[in-house]
Amino acid sequence: MLQQALLIAAKYQLPVQLHTGFGDPDLDLRLANPLHLRSLLELPQYRHAPLVLLHAAYPYMREAGYLASVYPQVYLDFGLAVPSLSVSGMREAIRQLLELASTSKLMYSSDAHSIPELYYLGAKWGRQLLAEVLDQAIQDSDLTVNEAEAIATAILRENALSLYFKK
Repeated sequence: MLQQALLIAAKYQLPVQLHTGFGDPDLDLRLANPLHLRSLLELPQYRHAPLVLLHAAYPYMREAGYLASVYPQVYLDFGLAVPSLSVSGMREAIRQLLELASTSKLMYSSDAHSIPELYYLGAKWGRQLLAEVLDQAIQDSDLTVNEAEAIATAILRENALSLYFKK
């Protein structure tokens, strides 16, 4: 089924979301490492099927960042990491995703469900921690203030609009 969905996604340039890393209780985390997708990502028929790895692929953020940096069709969404982890854990997840992945391939989502407060906390922590990570990049001279602002806008809005609402 996945291969058929990817063929359709490639034909129509429709993003396919894949749960990777931490998630549901019936998941075997050892098998949820997104690196297991490499053989699929390398098949020519799927190279134009946009794949969005969800949940920051936690705890496999570096692996997910690597895939997004090497495969043009791979994007990352850091929902679930925010607000489910500790503040330090959320900050580290965002930092690790930014290490390798192009900022044009990162997207924020709250992954909120069930409890209304999760929507608020997800939005609050997502913006605050992204700002902290980008501020540190400014202090380290990796980015200018203008570059950090453009990256924040892209991650919080523009990348998703570009991917999900192509005309």
